[in-house]
Amino acid sequence: MKQTILNVILTLLCTARLYTQNIEYSDLHNRKVDSLQQILKANPTEKTKLLDVYWNLSWCYLKVDDYENMKEYASKGVALAEKTGNLYILADLYNNIGVAYDYVSKIDSAMLYFDKAQETVVRLEKSAVEKPEKIANIKGFIYGSIANLYSVQGKSQEALRYYFKALDLFEKYHIDNEMANVLGNIGATYLDIDNYEQAEIYFLIKEKLCRKTGNQPNLAHSLAGLGYVYLYKKDYTKARLAVEEAIGIYKSDPQPANLLSCHQCLSSVWLMESGNDVKAMEYASLALQEAKELDIPLEVSRSLLLKSEIYLFRKNYAIAEKTALEALQTDSTHLPSNQILYECLAKANIGMGNVDMANFWFDRHKQSQITYSNMNFQLQLSEMEVKYETEKKETQIAMLENEKRLIILLSIAIGAVLMLALAAFFFLWRWTVQKKRLDEHRIATQAVLDGEVQERTRLARDLHDGLGSMLASIKVNLQNAKREILGESKHYSLAINILDDSMKELRRIAHHLMPELLMRCGLKTSLETFCQSIPNTEFYYFGEDTRFDSKLETLIYRSAHELIYNALKHAEASQTNVQLIQESERISLTVQDNGKGFDPSRKTVGMGLNNIRQRVAVFNGEFCISSELGNGTEINMEFHLNPDSNDKSNNH
Repeated sequence: MKQTILNVILTLLCTARLYTQNIEYSDLHNRKVDSLQQILKANPTEKTKLLDVYWNLSWCYLKVDDYENMKEYASKGVALAEKTGNLYILADLYNNIGVAYDYVSKIDSAMLYFDKAQETVVRLEKSAVEKPEKIANIKGFIYGSIANLYSVQGKSQEALRYYFKALDLFEKYHIDNEMANVLGNIGATYLDIDNYEQAEIYFLIKEKLCRKTGNQPNLAHSLAGLGYVYLYKKDYTKARLAVEEAIGIYKSDPQPANLLSCHQCLSSVWLMESGNDVKAMEYASLALQEAKELDIPLEVSRSLLLKSEIYLFRKNYAIAEKTALEALQTDSTHLPSNQILYECLAKANIGMGNVDMANFWFDRHKQSQITYSNMNFQLQLSEMEVKYETEKKETQIAMLENEKRLIILLSIAIGAVLMLALAAFFFLWRWTVQKKRLDEHRIATQAVLDGEVQERTRLARDLHDGLGSMLASIKVNLQNAKREILGESKHYSLAINILDDSMKELRRIAHHLMPELLMRCGLKTSLETFCQSIPNTEFYYFGEDTRFDSKLETLIYRSAHELIYNALKHAEASQTNVQLIQESERISLTVQDNGKGFDPSRKTVGMGLNNIRQRVAVFNGEFCISSELGNGTEINMEFHLNPDSNDKSNNH
């Protein structure tokens, strides 16, 4: 029961928006709008002043969700900004219009205006009329808006990609407030996809930054996020302290929607930590009152669900059933919440001895789980498709640019021939050399594409062999569970466990595709962090923490993942040691385990090891396996580098 409450609460932080503005802000907004409207009535002739009024009015109306007025003044501002050549305001206005379309779920229109905003920023950069930090500010805003758009669609990987692009800009120019906002969005995105370790990292970074700068509202947001992370990790004391501090900040600057979320969190903490149903009910009732005042049906439904769970805890089954039914009638649009409500209703009917109704609600619960799992699976496939299409477009653009360069060279050669015969021979020779280089480049590009095809083949195999078999097992066990009576449902429990494993497997594959910590922090930090997350795995490091070629780092990082998982899964090792040595001219990785070992000379060595051996060979590395049956395994890979390899890698 505790876990079911948690599943509902975890979705709140990432989906809640501020539906109301406090009275002080509303008064301030109205005074500013009235002042700006008075300026317009005076018919100012100065175009710069008029543009500034349009710009400020668009911001005012955007902040209070008045999208029609916002678009009206933003459109007037766009026309005037084009006439006056104010590219900075033009880009910002395009971004505002895109945000307005995003809020009303017009995704295509929103992306159209975000693209226009990015094109305007490119023009702004070429004009060199603004300072780099000001350009970085507007550019980061646009990246953040695009990330939010992807986040709303559930495309978490694309959202994270743009959030990190925005974060890089804000970090580079020390734009602390915006950096805090983006850190919170990154943490919330990781929380939304159940990656709680990464969510904690970014919420903690944001908390530290906000305490340093004194940004109280953002500090409260980071504490609320940490509260949910600690709730999941069952560190209830930390969760309660974080959320209580957040509530203290929110009370000094009232933000009803955020207070509602915190009260829901505290309700779960009290019930899970000590079974204090009195405190839990107190906060659940407070959250329900706030949700009704805000007139947010989904939050009313979630608060009722919390109360239903507490009634189940008290074994007051009739009221639990009544409350859960009221929650469903209030809002049944959120599938994860519905799953838990069906489970509550089934348990309540079990408690009352209503076998037929309990079976009915359990069937609804199982069907809801299958639907939700299929939705998540399809969403992950959709994200992979988006990533593939993006990479394909970038490759096509690169090829077009190469063709353009070739045409320019041909034009120069032809012109030279018409001017002077000697120059013609010279340019012909240059053209031949360049053509040869382009051919070599095409061959290299083809090799990269072939590697991409192999990687995607591996991904398809992982998805098919791993998730396919798991989901098939779920189907069989759910069918068996349906035939059982309400006694001990072993098949049902097994199906739930397999479903959990399926989700973990999917997250592992997604992380394997995009190791963002490796890209940001380097090989040592990313490997050390990964090893810390694996039980009985020790990490040893020798040398200097420098950066190398990004492709080589990715190869070593992913190979380490594969070897550690092999040790746990196939070798059944109870202890694994990972050693990384980095020197100016050499990198060495060794993975040692005390597992059951194998005979390396046999041809049945796994496909995973053969794939690693092939990747190492591409980089002219050495790959060695030492293993005996019953005596564990030691695998070593070593790469000899040029002395200047480090310098080349520092740019990535």
